[in-house]
Amino acid sequence: MEGSLPASGVTASALPTQHPVELCLDNLKDEVLNVLRNEASYKDTIQRLETELSVYKRAYADVDLELKAAQLAQLETETINRRLEQECQSFKKQDKGHRIVMLLDGDGAIFSPQFIGQGQKGGHAAAQLLSDATLQYIAANYDSRALQLWVYVFFNKRGLVDALRRAGFAALIGKFEDFVLGFNQATERFLMVDVGSTKEAADAKLKVYLEDEIRLPETFKIIFGGCHDNGYVANLHSQITAGFKDKLILLRSYTEMAGGIAALGLPTLTIPDLFMPHKIEDIPSSPTSTNGFNPPLSGKVNLGVDTPPPVTPRLLNPNVAIQKQKPMLCTLYYMKSCKFGAGCKFAHDYVLTDAQREDLAKFTKKTPCPTALSGGQCKFGTGCCYGHVCPYVPNCFFLKQGKCKFKQANMHTTPASSSG
Repeated sequence: MEGSLPASGVTASALPTQHPVELCLDNLKDEVLNVLRNEASYKDTIQRLETELSVYKRAYADVDLELKAAQLAQLETETINRRLEQECQSFKKQDKGHRIVMLLDGDGAIFSPQFIGQGQKGGHAAAQLLSDATLQYIAANYDSRALQLWVYVFFNKRGLVDALRRAGFAALIGKFEDFVLGFNQATERFLMVDVGSTKEAADAKLKVYLEDEIRLPETFKIIFGGCHDNGYVANLHSQITAGFKDKLILLRSYTEMAGGIAALGLPTLTIPDLFMPHKIEDIPSSPTSTNGFNPPLSGKVNLGVDTPPPVTPRLLNPNVAIQKQKPMLCTLYYMKSCKFGAGCKFAHDYVLTDAQREDLAKFTKKTPCPTALSGGQCKFGTGCCYGHVCPYVPNCFFLKQGKCKFKQANMHTTPASSSG
């Protein structure tokens, strides 16, 4: 049989039945007992979580402090960086150097007789003109800072005096030493040095000074006055290759530079009337010369000690077109050569930059060549500073009105069309 009988003969129906509410209360009692038994565990968990929260709060506060410290450090770093950048810019400016060094081969760049003939006074005047023109040129083209100008002139006195005597400049020889003295006394940084009669002694000095001075960080520019001699081409080219091209400026003495020097394409400074424009042996004789003196300049040269020094060179007015400057520029003087010299009614004393000379050349081309205008054959050809063809061809407005200055028929024909 399945199941079993209740003990002592008691039947199942005789057992007491538990009320549902009582049964629910018993179950709830068990749950409460379980909660009470776990209360301690919950308290421990809560305490542990509170401890961890406190740790996290302290950690957050520490991180917040570190973040604020980092932000402050960043601001300080940015301030330091700005100051360092300013100092760097200042150092860069200092690195540009503060010295302009001029190196002159005195055997080729020979000062004009109008200075030598005045002796000591002429030396002062030549130094003043050299200084003013150079610093004005640098300020106009490179840097307007206060810069120091150092000038070294190396020459062979005996050879130079002999050359002057042979060329008929005997009147200058007695004044030459006084001229050198005056030049050296003009300022502490100007020096004319007789290097002796050894062959190419001046060249050797110039090359060594060029090599040393151009590498000094204090040197801002080197102005090289040996443009008459192709013997310096290799030295100049070497400095260009070494990365010093930006430091080099050429100082023109003779009207024509040596071909190799000109081919270097370096910026050129010209100081009108400071040097003889031609080699001594190339200066033409003059029927009006006296005592064997042949003037190297196109104007009259007075060798008396009372000759007034030349005027200080002037700069162009940047607000006025080059053709409207007052006084007006002598086009022939700057483009070729002026036969009137000191007697010319136009100005010879402007210091022009290469760009200004280019502007003047363009303007001059707008003026018809007198020879070509009269129907003649200009001996200068394409090298003429004046125009042989109307600059407005083929659409010359003035030609249509019959008012164009280029009156010859072929002056309104372009070279390409005339050849066809």
